[in-house]
Amino acid sequence: MLCACDDISCPLESTVECNIAFYAEAVPDELGRMVPGASISIGDTLTISVVRPGMADSVLVNRLTGQHSAALPVSYFAPEDVIVLAFTDTLSRVGRDTLWYQKDNINHWDDPGCPMHPWHHITGLRFTRHLVDTVFISNSTINYAGSENIQICFRTGSE
Repeated sequence: MLCACDDISCPLESTVECNIAFYAEAVPDELGRMVPGASISIGDTLTISVVRPGMADSVLVNRLTGQHSAALPVSYFAPEDVIVLAFTDTLSRVGRDTLWYQKDNINHWDDPGCPMHPWHHITGLRFTRHLVDTVFISNSTINYAGSENIQICFRTGSE
């Protein structure tokens, strides 16, 4: 008799990705707390790369336009992931911002007969502010549910 994983006890679609969404610059809500502005689509070309110590940068998303979000793979065991957002406008000018997010890595089993999937819990973040206004953690749990995890608010006014 042969046994195998099935999608009843072992999810076959189990990609763990950090889902980022793009917003206009943050605005105060009725209580004065800063919240993301309206959802926006990327107008300029966006390339997203991951930086890993001792390795060449890897492009995760190449030449994204017209989208309001992106799903990025997560390192399995590193305590911090570093992503670079590089925008190229129609005049070939490039602007870059870097986002560092710290995370706890959690071993997750759906069923004792299934392989382990690393899930993650975002514990903090920092970022540069060249084109980025602010960044919010909307859902700190990164798993294969597909929920939005990080909200990136871009400067939309002239400065």
